[in-house]
Amino acid sequence: MLRDPSAPRIVVASGMSGTGVSAISGCLQEAAPGLNIMDAGSRWTDITEACAPGFTRMIVVTTHDIIAITASYALIKLVREKFRDAPLEVLVNSSAERDALKTYERIQVACSHFLGETVGFAGSVPNDALEQEPGEKRAMQAGAVLGTAAVAALQNLATRLDEELGATALRGTWRHGERRGSL
Repeated sequence: MLRDPSAPRIVVASGMSGTGVSAISGCLQEAAPGLNIMDAGSRWTDITEACAPGFTRMIVVTTHDIIAITASYALIKLVREKFRDAPLEVLVNSSAERDALKTYERIQVACSHFLGETVGFAGSVPNDALEQEPGEKRAMQAGAVLGTAAVAALQNLATRLDEELGATALRGTWRHGERRGSL
């Protein structure tokens, strides 16, 4: 499918491989075809290329693994140095909501303390790929199997992004960190 170059561009990236960036970006693009979801992976050159000459938002995908958390913080720091005003959100993959919030808080504390920065919380993607019920349909994205709960979480995120960015276009510009309500 050809993407509209004027549509809001969202970069989905990770500080390290193995966090599910490709599956997540594919599912988000399918759920919100009006957005340009860019799978930037985990290589800095690919991330920089996806971001320049500008993007609407970056979603940093991580897991609750300490190495993934550290890599996500490093990615946020690098993005902040090059793209000062870029809105950033953290999405925790393969995690229950409660654990995802703990992971996000660890990243947020580091960002606040060392960067003087606040990053948003995009939510969590539950790890339900192995809990398939007989006859249950699964979404295949980039070789990964996403369970129904994971697909539903990503569809909710895609809907929120689509509504926020559509509302932004109607309302004009917004400041990073500003709470945006529905129109």
